[in-house]
Amino acid sequence: MEGFLVIIKIFLASLSIIFSLLMAYITIINYKKKVLNKVEFLIWNLIWLGIIFLSVRPKFLDEYFNKNYNIDIFYIITILSIVSLLIFSYFNMLKIKIIEKKIDTIIRAESLKEVIKKIKE
Repeated sequence: MEGFLVIIKIFLASLSIIFSLLMAYITIINYKKKVLNKVEFLIWNLIWLGIIFLSVRPKFLDEYFNKNYNIDIFYIITILSIVSLLIFSYFNMLKIKIIEKKIDTIIRAESLKEVIKKIKE
């Protein structure tokens, strides 16, 4: 059973490293397309590098959390990942709602212009 858990941890660490490298590449592409500014580019790349660092899980982190809190660092990473996803999803939803309201306002203004134009004719 212990060997199986090690294989799972190695698989998940490898998967998150590959994901982080892919996301860093996408971040670079979006920075070159001028979608991201320099600060956003640096923040996102630091996040991807942090995920890679935590995926490798240095032994001192495992020992520190096991000794002081009797918890595996893998569980902390999992919980933080879920919380981060929830936070990002919430802010993403807020941005979408704001954009929807702006688009709705623009569409209503355009339709009012067309109605006024038809009335004047």
